Amino acid sequence: MRKLSALTLALLAAPAFATYLPVGPQLNVPLATVTGGGWSLCYSATMGTPFGSSAAATLANCGAGSLIMLAGRETGSSTLLVLAQTTKVDAFTNTGAADNGIFTTSNGANWFYADNWSWGFAPAGGGFQKLECSFTPPNGSMCVHTYDFVGGYSINSIAGLNGSSDYEKLVFVYTGGGGVIPEPATWAMLIAGFGLVGLAARRRATAIA
Repeated sequence: MRKLSALTLALLAAPAFATYLPVGPQLNVPLATVTGGGWSLCYSATMGTPFGSSAAATLANCGAGSLIMLAGRETGSSTLLVLAQTTKVDAFTNTGAADNGIFTTSNGANWFYADNWSWGFAPAGGGFQKLECSFTPPNGSMCVHTYDFVGGYSINSIAGLNGSSDYEKLVFVYTGGGGVIPEPATWAMLIAGFGLVGLAARRRATAIA
């Protein structure tokens, strides 16, 4: 029986490409899990930095992909304190500039957005007041003022971050692939490697028969 080549064995031992598509708000997630799971950072700023009155204008660099993720962390930390992801359509559906109890429930979270008001998410099931953000936000929530003149506001139950440089808001867009996408030559080697595996298996079966 022919032995498999070192290249073929290495290809078979290589880990599958990861994909990170969580459902609902997530707490204490390593940044590497996100960036290694197919997400690319397209916006970051301290909570004290005004987000701007229009997400479409502020997140112009997040044009690629249909999924978006909002996350918060201590500035420079490798761990995201809270995050949630959904489609851009659901994340930016206008839910009104008032404490009207209206949310867009999507992918396990209650999303809310309005120009000149706020943007964020909360655990599905209620308990969040949009005034523009809740004065008593629960864990699993995040709220950002959409104004040109003030930052903020909350990450989990940590509120009043309007002028804080100790915490950051981050936005990721899903580009897929779970990190580095193999170059064409690598795909060719993968295909060739699997072909060798199949050939070896057939020859072994023939020899046994």
